[in-house]
Amino acid sequence: MLNKIRSNKKLQMVIALLLGIPFGIFFQRGGLADFDVITGQLLLVDFTVVKIMFTAIVVGMLLVYGSRALGWVRLHPKPGSIGSSLVGGLIFGVAFALLGLCPGTAAGAI
Repeated sequence: MLNKIRSNKKLQMVIALLLGIPFGIFFQRGGLADFDVITGQLLLVDFTVVKIMFTAIVVGMLLVYGSRALGWVRLHPKPGSIGSSLVGGLIFGVAFALLGLCPGTAAGAI
């Protein structure tokens, strides 16, 4: 079964879609695409973003490492690069400052 999933890109896309739709619903219902919520987070008066993202990170972490422990997935971490991280951080920061939304919330706001 797992080899079938690993070799079938279309099935992987269907699984990703089925997992992404509920994530998007929770994202929208949590108000993460709301400009006022983002502004409140930046002003340190509304911690909705931190709570929801922390929950998403913990759930994702448990699912990834649980899947790894069961032998369902193999992890292939790539080495980091300070230069790439700096450039990516600058692009992210400038876009966030200009739009008032990060890439995920911008996609949700659209």
